[in-house]
Amino acid sequence: MTDLSGLAKHPATTLSLGAAATAIGLAAEGYRACERLPFVGDRLRGARSALERRGEEVLAAGLEPLTAAITAIAVELVDRVLDELDLNALVRERVDLIGLADEVVAGINLPAIIRESTGSVTSDVMHDVRSQSERADDAVAGIVDRILRRDKGLR
Repeated sequence: MTDLSGLAKHPATTLSLGAAATAIGLAAEGYRACERLPFVGDRLRGARSALERRGEEVLAAGLEPLTAAITAIAVELVDRVLDELDLNALVRERVDLIGLADEVVAGINLPAIIRESTGSVTSDVMHDVRSQSERADDAVAGIVDRILRRDKGLR
């Protein structure tokens, strides 16, 4: 690739820019002088107004397609770059996964989760034990009633 960093300070560049600026300035002065002429001036002003309107129309209509083209090029460029990258390797090289995992684990309130889960499990187990105890008590009472030949209705 060619190094163009010194081009702005090169004498040929400054000479060319100076000549162009002078030519544009002279052309603008000549045009303004012609617009002041009696017969030609009115036609020049009319032509200039028409050209300015046309330029505004082109700018208004031309920026949207230009923006769409630039966007399409940028999307294609990003897609091509992503196709060439190994994102897994890039993440392994650039991201501190252990540090990230430590942050995630630190953000989890594990003791509270354990308390909630064991609390509901303990409650369910206790309910089941009580229910089974009641059924066992009824079964033992039934056996004792049969041995003692008690009537179920007397209870």
